[in-house]
Amino acid sequence: MWIVAACANFIAVSTWVMPVFLLPGSLVMIAYPHGPAAMFGGLFMGAVLAGGPKNLGFRLSLFSVLAGITYKAPAETQQISVYGLGGLFVMMMMITNVPGRPTKWPRQPWFFNLLTETMNAKSYYKAASIGGNLKAIKPGKVMYAVHPHGVLTAGWTWNMFFNKDFHKMTGKVGFLMDEGLRIKNPTFRLMADWCESDSQWAGSATRSVMLKAMEKGDSSLALLPGGFQEATLCAMGKDRVYIKGRAGFVKYCLMHGYAITPVYTFGESDTYSCFPFLLKARLALAKQNIPAAAMFGAWWCPILPRPSAAIHTVFGDPVKLPKIPEPTKEDIKKYHQLYQDGLVAVFNKHRAEFGKADAELEIF
Repeated sequence: MWIVAACANFIAVSTWVMPVFLLPGSLVMIAYPHGPAAMFGGLFMGAVLAGGPKNLGFRLSLFSVLAGITYKAPAETQQISVYGLGGLFVMMMMITNVPGRPTKWPRQPWFFNLLTETMNAKSYYKAASIGGNLKAIKPGKVMYAVHPHGVLTAGWTWNMFFNKDFHKMTGKVGFLMDEGLRIKNPTFRLMADWCESDSQWAGSATRSVMLKAMEKGDSSLALLPGGFQEATLCAMGKDRVYIKGRAGFVKYCLMHGYAITPVYTFGESDTYSCFPFLLKARLALAKQNIPAAAMFGAWWCPILPRPSAAIHTVFGDPVKLPKIPEPTKEDIKKYHQLYQDGLVAVFNKHRAEFGKADAELEIF
């Protein structure tokens, strides 16, 4: 049933957005009995908690300060502060590495199967598919560079991350995601850990994680090179990508001999209406890893994408790269351009197929 698929999408989207409201909400509740100034102070402490050291000692020290604030709250409003403190503690412990406790939550195959098979999350959309040069998708050293990011990456999520058919073609595949989501977002981290398996894993899209995976060389990789900047560029019906300044992953692919397959999802920009103004200012925020996109999806639940969207993810021809342990700037520039050309080629090849015969890919 469609309503069941909608619930599956709500579960997935909630893991991304819920802490955005829960963390500041908990801090405001903790400080609420002490007035507006204290609430602003609580939000500041939350920023310190999120951006400061990740070790247990630091976080417990900061938490003890907040616990003291709760203890000093007036009796008539203390219960509000207690609820906020409890919520904060749960979220904090979900993202804090505790000595003697595994750094990842145990795999839960039932959760992956619940969303993909039992609830059939993809059926929420008008259509969802993968296509293009599927014959070239084989196990090995391949980086799938996926565009556009969109607001909440519907194509990446349902056509790739939650798609066992794709995993069978790639062999073992690692999905590289924003570190803030993968490590610092409690519920998203939980979902990513639960959904790992022998055929897929989820890691931070950082230099160290990427290089370690490439040095090991036992899995394909999938990356959203455009990141938050590309999410910021998202506009209803527009085909935009942010790649001109994103060449780091090309360097790493050259260092370890990974091919790059350009991937494009048609319909990603139809999932949400986005705030279109102050683009330069919002891109500047996105450069600091601060999401700067305000979206509105389904009218009956704005955080959900529009079910009228058809998300079709197409794969281009792999751009084969030589293995160059110490690539020069010229090497990187050359193959970065070949990758851009490949992305434009796959877009132009399939645009008419998905009702965009006259569309042009905007490259930022």
